[in-house]
Amino acid sequence: MAREEVHDIVIVGGGISGLALSLGLHRKGIKSLVLERSKVLRSEGAAIGVHGNGWHALDQLKIDTDLRKCSIPLTGMHYEYLKKDDKNVKTYRRELRCLRRKDLIETLARYLPAEQIRFGCMVTSLDFDHRANLHVLTTRDGAIIKAKVLVGCEGLNSMVAKTLQLSPPKFFPIWITRGFATYPDGHNFGNHFLRYATEKVIYGRLPIDDKNVHFFVTLFDAPAGDMSDPEVAREFTLEQLKGAPSEIMESVRICDMETLSLKQAAYRSPWAIYHQNFRKGTMTVAGDAMHIMGPFIGQGGSAALEDAVVLTRCLSNAINAPTNASSDEKWTERVGEALDLYVKERRPRLLRLTVQSYLVGTLLSTKSWLVKLVVIFLLSVFFGGNNLNHALYDCGTI
Repeated sequence: MAREEVHDIVIVGGGISGLALSLGLHRKGIKSLVLERSKVLRSEGAAIGVHGNGWHALDQLKIDTDLRKCSIPLTGMHYEYLKKDDKNVKTYRRELRCLRRKDLIETLARYLPAEQIRFGCMVTSLDFDHRANLHVLTTRDGAIIKAKVLVGCEGLNSMVAKTLQLSPPKFFPIWITRGFATYPDGHNFGNHFLRYATEKVIYGRLPIDDKNVHFFVTLFDAPAGDMSDPEVAREFTLEQLKGAPSEIMESVRICDMETLSLKQAAYRSPWAIYHQNFRKGTMTVAGDAMHIMGPFIGQGGSAALEDAVVLTRCLSNAINAPTNASSDEKWTERVGEALDLYVKERRPRLLRLTVQSYLVGTLLSTKSWLVKLVVIFLLSVFFGGNNLNHALYDCGTI
């Protein structure tokens, strides 16, 4: 017979949002189980930029001090726009640091009890037991895991999102190469964010510390063939960068191949964020499963951390609230109301982020000057001259 077990809260996906949510709940004395399909921590990928709003969320999870030791501050950074012989420098007084994804994932996991993360646990089917009022997950090895509350944090191809009947993500005609480069003797790039643009590519470089940098290359020509091979992806990227300054070419040449990826930019449309139902019963989503957005404003990771803080607060207030009613029915009702509060609070914030990201993605990808003018007008009207206002958001406490 297949083994069965029942848990109060099950989180599918051990990425940033899943681990952050589990840690937030742990800080409030609430147990959860994270199901991660990989056999080890899923720390692949190069790095992410974390703005001030993300650092506030990390502060609430009590891991900001640890992570600040892993990166240099880019506050007072310079954006440099280089095109042909032009160079423009802009200074922003906002906190921004670039974190290795590995450092973030490992730090989140380190503060969790080991038994709260189950590795090699791939969910193959999802059902609901109406009599017991439980979500029923079946794993590849035949285990049956039942949950009173289910949160999908599995990213782009989320099974929970599909069960909620969320529309599938869409794609911009834009491809992003990301990587991580190490300079054993140190680099001389300072602490500024470099942006280099030509008609074919946009290159970005963010120092992590005095020896390591994260880079991304935004590509507008569709790659031919299978780009899952890092060697092929690197050669294609170098070809697109031909003619760029040598230091830019070098960062791609010497990159850590385990961190290199080339993927098309995916997004959930602002219209979907506005009208779709992100809660059904005691099931919801967070992170990319809820609001995957293009990388154009650098808020995907920080928004996932915000989700974790807000959902922790809503669930803990419901679960830890003093009450005379101890029945499962009342418990389920309180949790359902908590998830409604979570969605209600997150929707306007996510709508604003996805609209801004969508407009920037459209501005970059369209060839129509009329569309470009309309998008520039909309960005100016709705987001003003300071395109980093999104980093001022405060998601509150856990």
